[in-house]
Amino acid sequence: MYDRTDATNISKKIRRNMRIVFVNLHTDWMLVKPSSVFIFKFSAAVKHKYLLDYLLNHPEYEVCSYINDRGFSILTKGNETFLKFLNLFKYLEHKIILKKNGIDPKKITVIKRLEDIRPDDIVILYNIMTDNYRGMSNVKAFKALSMLHFHGRSTEEALIKEANINCFFNEVNLQESSELFRKYYHIDKPWIVHPFVYQERFKPIKPFAERKNKVFSTGTITYKEHEEFLSVYKDSCDQPARKFVKDNPDFFRDTVDCYSSDYLEGSDVKPYLPTDNKIVRLYKKIHNRFNTGHQKAYFSFDMVEKFNEYKMCLVGEEILGVPGIGYVEGMACGCAYIGLDSPMYRNLGLIPGVHYISYDGTKEGLRQVVEYYQQEGHQKELEHIAKTGCEYVRINFNANAVAEKLIDNLKKEQTLNRR
Repeated sequence: MYDRTDATNISKKIRRNMRIVFVNLHTDWMLVKPSSVFIFKFSAAVKHKYLLDYLLNHPEYEVCSYINDRGFSILTKGNETFLKFLNLFKYLEHKIILKKNGIDPKKITVIKRLEDIRPDDIVILYNIMTDNYRGMSNVKAFKALSMLHFHGRSTEEALIKEANINCFFNEVNLQESSELFRKYYHIDKPWIVHPFVYQERFKPIKPFAERKNKVFSTGTITYKEHEEFLSVYKDSCDQPARKFVKDNPDFFRDTVDCYSSDYLEGSDVKPYLPTDNKIVRLYKKIHNRFNTGHQKAYFSFDMVEKFNEYKMCLVGEEILGVPGIGYVEGMACGCAYIGLDSPMYRNLGLIPGVHYISYDGTKEGLRQVVEYYQQEGHQKELEHIAKTGCEYVRINFNANAVAEKLIDNLKKEQTLNRR
């Protein structure tokens, strides 16, 4: 029998659910492992999986995936007619990838038309997923853009402006921490700053007193050759601290053990040449897909165990003004982290000398602070910093706490934007 009261309650519940819309969710390697991981065996650091998990576990939110005309991820550039044919399979790919990531496709509302994105939705975009900007200028919903994996190309600014985003959210406020961002980006939008999140496997295992009284240095070394980057920083290396530690083993012999790895280590990359025809370039593209950046030595040890071997750790920041996710993981394992005195940490409540150790960013300055804390008379101070930092990170940088605060801040910005 039809019950008007039940129908009204269901209607109210539906209206209460806030819609969070991702674009081409199945292709976004910040949220899920996409097809490229399963086909090309790429490594996957799904840095915002915690956000998707949080939303799916809270029934007051409706998670949506708007699938646009670049929804088939295996190939997104080329002949338009061929791309249209491939996109006949985008919904099938969406369903398969969700299942492979352990997500029930029924829990995701698929949006097939741009006009079905509502004005009261929150749309979450990622700056690295450039195909997801398509058509966003016509969307009236609140649009939040993650600047995670910011590269600093001036073409990015044009896309952001055209999409008419409403706010940035990121692990750092690039307006404060990045010289390159300030030089090439002129977009005055609010910033929501939230930390990297450690996975639960990162935890203290070994007592502090039993650890090596040295620094564990880790992180991948990468390079950026584009004009904007070189015009600001002159050198192509994006993580100078990781590189100067790796290049000077004798200088750091008694202070730092280096486990950093060059991104191209173990690679067999075939460079593109002006004389290459289309067939040769296609061959090189496929070859490089399977032979770039294996870093076998870097992935050969357990990171949790390695952090627990040492009293201190270093994960050299990107010169762009961004820390590596490893700093959170190291602190969660009970290491005293060594980093720059920078807004990238202070904006998250981390205080030098309290939660972590600061230095001036030079190899001489690094060795000096390490030698200071290696002394017997400074061991209690070192352990206190490690313990205080670990406690702060585990309370404030865990998945649930970060996701909840991030969503709350997005809703606040959405409300302010309506005024």
